[in-house]
Amino acid sequence: MRATRKLLEIASTQLVKPRSHWDTVSSAFATVVSLVSSQNDRDKFIETVDKGIINPSILSQADLGVLMTFALHHDLNNDLFKRHDFQVEDFIEGAEPALESFQETLYSLDKSILPSFIKNLKEALEDDNDAEEEGEKSKDSIQSIATSTFANSTMTEDKLKRMEDAVLKGSDWKKKAEEEPDSLYAELSGMISDQLLKSCESQFVMSVMSCYMNKVPRMSYELESGKISDMCLLSARAHEIVPEEDHDEKKKNDDSDVMVDESLEPFVDKKFPVAAQIEVIYSISQTFAQTLIEDAEEKETEEGSRAMETAWVAVFEGMLFDGSNGSEEKLRWKLVDNRPAWEFGMSLGR
Repeated sequence: MRATRKLLEIASTQLVKPRSHWDTVSSAFATVVSLVSSQNDRDKFIETVDKGIINPSILSQADLGVLMTFALHHDLNNDLFKRHDFQVEDFIEGAEPALESFQETLYSLDKSILPSFIKNLKEALEDDNDAEEEGEKSKDSIQSIATSTFANSTMTEDKLKRMEDAVLKGSDWKKKAEEEPDSLYAELSGMISDQLLKSCESQFVMSVMSCYMNKVPRMSYELESGKISDMCLLSARAHEIVPEEDHDEKKKNDDSDVMVDESLEPFVDKKFPVAAQIEVIYSISQTFAQTLIEDAEEKETEEGSRAMETAWVAVFEGMLFDGSNGSEEKLRWKLVDNRPAWEFGMSLGR
């Protein structure tokens, strides 16, 4: 199945669209109806809460918190999860070390490539100024002009883009992951989607450029200091993915003027690929030091280091079923998004 193979190459939130407010409201309403009408559903809901799979005390801190609690119960009872024997407890158990590993690998890569990145940035700045300034200028003078220009936001977008392109010539994380299978690039790439990898790369580039050119401190992570203290499910969604040719065939049949008795058509039990998207919020404690970037090195400021606890929302995606007729492969999850938990407070509380 070409469509299926193509799907498996994609690890992005396009597999399962993010849940909208309307999805939350409709799913929550369905749960309320089932709880009112069925003692069995009420018992099942209480059991899920008792097991810690649904954590109302954390979910209630978010916007639409009560509705999110009921919507999550509805999502977890999706028939597709049951059909493909998805065990949410196993996912929760594995998600915590996976997220800690993601954070550690990301910051380890940051530290390892920073010196060479700064060297390339300095060369790009010097070349750029040499091309535009008349007469001979010292390195200190050139650096001063670049810093002042950037800080006052008078540097044109075109100039910024050219400078960034010059630096990025040697900073394609995806390409380096493919060329160096035993590197940190490859390790990080194996954990996350291509889109998130590109986002992490862009964030690193802009962070270093801004801190270096404006001479402002940058937060430097202390390796192996990260520890997740709380984690909670936000949503768990699964959808069948109908290949494009099936959509086209359905549209063709719908547009036909010929009346067809569906009862006379041969019954075909088509098994389509099934994608799942699991969203969690987690609180992680990490130690950072304020550092200034000078001559391709980080020098700690007088502020010293301190522990910080922040809350993040992580989105995982995986294929519960790839659509093949053979035995199902072991489910592999990829992180497709990791953002600040803006709908919650700065940290989770019980």
